[in-house]
Amino acid sequence: MKELVILSGKGGTGKTSIVGSFAAIAQNKVLADCDVD
Repeated sequence: MKELVILSGKGGTGKTSIVGSFAAIAQNKVLADCDVD
């Protein structure tokens, strides 16, 4: 299984949008969108 991590310590950089776009085109997927808070 391949793993892709999108990480940034700064808020408002578009991480959720990028992950959502990758999830839309992925075929077999497991998606987790987590906040550090």
